[in-house]
Amino acid sequence: MQSTKKILSKNRVKVSIVITPEQITRYFDNEYNRLKNTVEIPGFRKGMAPKLMTIEKIGHTRLSQLTLQKAVDESFRKSLTEHGLYPVTPPSISISKHPAFSEDMSKNELAFEVEFDILPKAKIGNYKNIEVLKIDPKAVEVKDEEVDKVVNYLKRQVAQLKIVDRSIQSGDWVELTFAGSIKNVIKEKLSSQNLPIVIGETKLVPGFEEKIIGMKKNETREFEISLPRDFYDKEFAGEKVKFKVTIIDIKEIILPHIDQEFLQRFGLKSEKELKNNIKKGLIGEKRERERQGQIAQIADQIIKMTKVDIPKPLIVSEKMRMKEALLKNLSDRGMKLEKYLQSLKLTEDKIDKDLEVQAERNITLGVGVGEIAKAEKIDLSGNHGTNAVFDYLIENNTN
Repeated sequence: MQSTKKILSKNRVKVSIVITPEQITRYFDNEYNRLKNTVEIPGFRKGMAPKLMTIEKIGHTRLSQLTLQKAVDESFRKSLTEHGLYPVTPPSISISKHPAFSEDMSKNELAFEVEFDILPKAKIGNYKNIEVLKIDPKAVEVKDEEVDKVVNYLKRQVAQLKIVDRSIQSGDWVELTFAGSIKNVIKEKLSSQNLPIVIGETKLVPGFEEKIIGMKKNETREFEISLPRDFYDKEFAGEKVKFKVTIIDIKEIILPHIDQEFLQRFGLKSEKELKNNIKKGLIGEKRERERQGQIAQIADQIIKMTKVDIPKPLIVSEKMRMKEALLKNLSDRGMKLEKYLQSLKLTEDKIDKDLEVQAERNITLGVGVGEIAKAEKIDLSGNHGTNAVFDYLIENNTN
């Protein structure tokens, strides 16, 4: 691939890209190999039919279009990295030489031009002075109690529930219905029907589970609990709640022993191997959590030292992307924006302003990271992307 850059105006650029016939052939073959196992041709196993028959089944036009799209997209991204460009508007693509996708290789060259607006030139401070704190070895230590907690969790995944004719004890599985009221008004958020809980592990309301220990199946009990002032739902913090609870079912949880049958579920041979694997996993999780803390610290410093005049349309575009992501996340959790705002006691205007501030920070960070990558010749197009810059700074700037 060959690419050249031409400055059209202060913020407008044209990139001309040429892809050789040999590269186009590789793109075509890659798309063919990706799709050949998706078609069925009588008399042949999937992916084993002659190439010409398979191409005919896929559709030569479809295959050519997918190849062209892949070649344009990938080469355009590479050209951005090569020239250190940051588009702020959708690119306008014009193909000047279209590959014929024929056996005559000389006719398979692709040439196209892309025009787009870019960010004004950015200035970044001395990133070599960015401070990165070392990870405290104690922060990634794993205690035996933590490993045992995971083992206990794994046991519970295959535990048996035994029906018992007795009162509730700590550790029991219990199904219950309860209604919470304040000043004789039942509160939906403090009520539930047929809720399964594990006594001592399901933290509903502070003091709630202690009140139902000793109850029996089909028994109903009423009691009052004063919610703490730091209760997670500010609407009820500090309030006195009257609960009416009915026990529907009680079962004892029978945990399995760590025997060969249990270990085989994880492809392991011994309890020691199981615990060692768990410990390694927990250490990895803690180390990654500490690394994310380092990245957040580095990001704040990059944002502060990066000076760039960001066009308003780009900030608005990033803000809308973030808001769409928020709405999707809420939808996946079965929550509407109005309910979410109500729980946080925020307005949509406030959320929009906060998102706009964060959008500007995101863009500034992206520009700063790009400038560092350019200066240090760090490839951002690989699997690690922008993490490659953070890895570089952590390795070279740790105090």
